[in-house]
Amino acid sequence: MRSASLRVAFTIAFAGLAPVTAAAQARDTVSSAVHREPVALRYRALAIGVVSAATWVQAFDIPEGWDRTWQGYGNRLSDQVGFALTEELLREGLSRATGWESAYGPCDAARGARPWHGRARAATRCAVHSTFVAHNRAGASRPNAPLLGAIVAASALSLTWRPERASASKGQRFMVTRVGIVTGATVVSRAVREMRRR
Repeated sequence: MRSASLRVAFTIAFAGLAPVTAAAQARDTVSSAVHREPVALRYRALAIGVVSAATWVQAFDIPEGWDRTWQGYGNRLSDQVGFALTEELLREGLSRATGWESAYGPCDAARGARPWHGRARAATRCAVHSTFVAHNRAGASRPNAPLLGAIVAASALSLTWRPERASASKGQRFMVTRVGIVTGATVVSRAVREMRRR
């Protein structure tokens, strides 16, 4: 039973990580402003992420309510596409409505001639900050409601069509796992991006 739960958690983790990592790696930032790659590149990365995630969960038969058939694969692919696009649209909408943007800034400590582990720690601190903190139009720090709110809302919407909705406990576990993994994947992808920056 424990191994089955771990398999479910790991598979949901990958399912959440793939599209959000692909989307995050398709964005670049310079100083405190967000420089976005062309839309075609961003959504090409999203497409790769959702297809790989759907293929992975199909192989592990997650969720069990969807058979390992072409119809089941279609359900899983639709779930990944729906989540990724909903999260992206909600984040953009909330950001435009509030004027709050992720608190990106120069992460100089993650670059240069410092030892690898020191750069990794600095990149992680910057990634955590930009994930959980936003700046309003005046430059003041605020909770990153556009990003975190979009992740929670997209996860809740995803649950409305997934088999886990039939069980309160499975639904709660799905929500906690999806939100935690997607948020963590965002931190990891941003830290990796900072490490790669020269």
